Amino acid sequence: MRKILHLNKERSKEMKKSALLHLALVLLSVMFVAGVQGQAKALASHPPDAILKQGNKSLQDGCLISYCWIDRCADGVSNYPSAVLVEPGTRLHIRLSENRRPERFSLTSSRSPDGQSRRIDTTLRRVERDGKTVAWDAYFRLERPDRHHLLGAFGVWKNQSGTVRGDAYWQLHLKTGS
Repeated sequence: MRKILHLNKERSKEMKKSALLHLALVLLSVMFVAGVQGQAKALASHPPDAILKQGNKSLQDGCLISYCWIDRCADGVSNYPSAVLVEPGTRLHIRLSENRRPERFSLTSSRSPDGQSRRIDTTLRRVERDGKTVAWDAYFRLERPDRHHLLGAFGVWKNQSGTVRGDAYWQLHLKTGS
């Protein structure tokens, strides 16, 4: 009888070990999957590109002037590119090559580098490929004809815990026809 009780205790210990090992493997698998999914939503390791577009056509690369991104900050000097000609009222957008939606995005226009700027209304829309968000487009229009528009685009991104992890400022240059 003692031998049977001893065997039952040994089996019980083995079953508990097996169950604990199985539970540990399941928990590790869940943590791995959650980590991989979290990485897909994490900020890229560098500030996004900002490309001025009209429909599918790229018109101009934004000049990255200043940024603080994850653990690095850099400031440059104003560097507006040569003007791109567009018709007044044309629907344009700036593609931000970051899969996370910016917490804030603003676009301003001035007629000279030292001039007073005015805010331009934008609408953000996600860009998807194969069901995944790969970028964000900031849509806008410039209604005033025959003007140079020195644009300043500024975005702020937060990480998954809600703290600011990145901001960037780009310059672009448009001229509206008459």
